[in-house]
Amino acid sequence: MNLNDTSVSDLRAGNSESSADVQLAPSKDKDLRRRLPREYFVKRPALFISKIVFAFALIALGWYGVGYALNTPVTIGSILAAIGGMLLSGLIYPHLVELQHECLHYHAFKSAKLNRLFGVLVGLFMFNSHSHYRYDHLRHHAYLGTEQNVEHFDYRFNDLASPKGFAIAFFDLNRYRRVFNILGAAFTGKPISGVNKEQAQRDIKQEYVFYMLMFILSVVASVYFQTWLFALAWWLPTLVIAEGAHFMIEMPEHYGLDTQSSPDVLKNTRTISTNRLIAWYVNGNHTHTAHHFHQGVPMCHVKKLNELIKPQLQVVETSYFAFYRNVISGRIRSYVDVSGKVTD
Repeated sequence: MNLNDTSVSDLRAGNSESSADVQLAPSKDKDLRRRLPREYFVKRPALFISKIVFAFALIALGWYGVGYALNTPVTIGSILAAIGGMLLSGLIYPHLVELQHECLHYHAFKSAKLNRLFGVLVGLFMFNSHSHYRYDHLRHHAYLGTEQNVEHFDYRFNDLASPKGFAIAFFDLNRYRRVFNILGAAFTGKPISGVNKEQAQRDIKQEYVFYMLMFILSVVASVYFQTWLFALAWWLPTLVIAEGAHFMIEMPEHYGLDTQSSPDVLKNTRTISTNRLIAWYVNGNHTHTAHHFHQGVPMCHVKKLNELIKPQLQVVETSYFAFYRNVISGRIRSYVDVSGKVTD
């Protein structure tokens, strides 16, 4: 299919967030995105469920490694089991957030309730509300390339041009200040800053309170059963590994590009070439330009969309390693500061 072929009929696939009718990011080129064939918008719930099951199987393996180490004498084997279990769990938690990204776009299921149910479930380990992510992220898609653009995970660090600066950003936990503030708002009846819809306010508060209750239950279970399992398999891996791993997945999407005043999705979004293992781990996020090109295309079809628009891509990195190397060396720098102000 040629996107410049105006004879292609304007096929529609409904009016939900995973459809041809969603609001699209600004583009300066002739915009024929509404002419994508219907096949690009077909959801594959069974495939999504298989990804969820596989991810939780890996987490169960990680927890098993930690549990084995806690219940056996200290040996090199038990130490390696504990470290391996913590590392595996910590790496899969951010992978779940990438799966949550499918739910917030309604890419996973036709049912809004099912998308929210699974979205809340996979956000548990990193305390990332499905409804909060959805509220912020859909606006990010709509306003990308304008002054109104803000991201849910706002990785706009200005001091990454050194191993030390990159490491500080990797271990940054400031996101939890926002979580605590929302929990405070939930218990005091105050509104959540930046959220203007009442239903979204309620949903977001409910989900963060649910996560808090699950955390409290894990603390109670830890004390009652006198176990370090939750601390070593969930809390510590989330703070020490998962937050940094998620930073490295999400930060490359737009870092160093003008997302505040360049209304062209082909210029303000990055695509990264990578292997199949990394492509699975980031759940297709390496083809981020294609995702922003048409956010209604489910992630299971974004690879095909990426191939379609390949000749039009303007910001492409040869690998994630090459991108990080360019950031640490200072060749790629943040274009906006944490307030959203464009820098020189």
